[in-house]
Parts: sequence; C-alpha cells; structure tokens
Amino acid sequence: MEQLQKDDRTWGTFVHLGGIIGHVLFAAGGNVIGALVIWLIRKNDSKFVDQEGKEAVNFQITIAILTVILSIINGIRWGFWNFSQVFRGNNTWRNHDWNFEFFSTVAFVQILWALNILFSILAAVQANKGLHYRYPVSWRLVK
Repeated sequence: MEQLQKDDRTWGTFVHLGGIIGHVLFAAGGNVIGALVIWLIRKNDSKFVDQEGKEAVNFQITIAILTVILSIINGIRWGFWNFSQVFRGNNTWRNHDWNFEFFSTVAFVQILWALNILFSILAAVQANKGLHYRYPVSWRLVK
C-alpha cells in the first residue's frame, strides 16, 4: 500500500463529504455538484483522491437518480389520490383525509437521505485513514 500524504487523505475525506455539503447549499442536485466539483479540482493531484472522487460521485449520482424516481412516483400517487377525492366530493384539507401512501413515499426519500449522510460519513472516515471505501449500493457511471 502506498504511503499517502496528509493532503491526499484530507481531500479524499472532503470529496466524500462533498455530497452532504453540496446538498446543504443546493438542495436539488447539490449533492452531485458538491462531490463533482471537489473531485474535478483535485483528481489530477492524487491517484487516491481520483479513486475516492469517482466513488463519491457515482454514489451521489445514484442517490440523485433514486430521489428523482421516488419524487416522480410520489407526484403520480399524490395526483391520482387528489383526482379521486374530487369525484368523491371530499375537501381533503378540511377533513384531513390524508393518504398514508403519500407519506410513505416521502419517508422513503428521507430514509434515502439519511443513508446518504451515514455512508458519506463512513466513507470520509475511511478516506481520512487512507483507506479506500466502496459504497454498498452505487451505479458505476463514472469510470
């Protein structure tokens, strides 16, 4: 195993945390932008940072794609539910007749983001130790 400089480990850590930082700054797609910007700036300086950056960017892209899919499903389900309420003559806001399926889809997105934070922090800790981290679920789009 090659001896890594502290700078390499630091930037490896930042690239994994870039998804969280980016999401805080720009909610929609910021997670990908955060990891991508850090990786693009530092990828030529270190093989370790390049490797960790690709891993982080791939994971953040996966999270973003899954979030979009869940949001589309949520919108379709919410639309069908509201449409059905019109024909039943229900005033959903007055009766508080909420659909559990709507909340379950929203809960999936929240769970997904909690897992993003968890795995990003685990990856950052490993990178800070100079170890490569491979996310448990990630589409390998950036090679």
